[in-house]
Amino acid sequence: MRILKRGAALLLLLVAACAAAPAAREPAWHPVGVEDVHARWWAEQRWRYASDAAAEQGYQALVTRQSAWPEWHQKDVVTLPVGLRFQMALSPGQPVERPGAFGTFDLIPDVAWVRRVLAVKVAWKPAIDRVVTYEVATPLDADVGTVGPQIDEGTHQYLPGGGSQFEMQVPAAERFSHLKVVEVRAIR
Repeated sequence: MRILKRGAALLLLLVAACAAAPAAREPAWHPVGVEDVHARWWAEQRWRYASDAAAEQGYQALVTRQSAWPEWHQKDVVTLPVGLRFQMALSPGQPVERPGAFGTFDLIPDVAWVRRVLAVKVAWKPAIDRVVTYEVATPLDADVGTVGPQIDEGTHQYLPGGGSQFEMQVPAAERFSHLKVVEVRAIR
């Protein structure tokens, strides 16, 4: 009985100590400032350049050119085979029969992932409400590679990219003739 009382007292003491201890605080989220965007890009990309001056030129080129490809990308056009599936994020009101030029072989879970991993700037696609899974219906030429980083000046965010991407090498009016819709699902 004495042991039970001591155990209960010890348990009460531990509970009281935990209740009195300040709760661990989550770090506050703050919008990233323009200087922080440059610093984050610099921390992740500076190593690619022989000098600070060359790195700064690379950063300025990214902001100016806004290429969807990393600067080291070498055009690699392949023919996507019939039956290959891919996904594409669409804007509200964009018909599935009018796909954009870029798709991904990655699973798109949500809008935040589209922004961060596919580096889709708000200026390029202000709103995203769904994902379409397409299947290649007739052979389709596409440049394939990795998504390059972006600086979204409108939201002051560094978008690191890194996902898979391809760019269809056919005019917009001909894209859907190479595709069939497998699934359309909403995302947030």
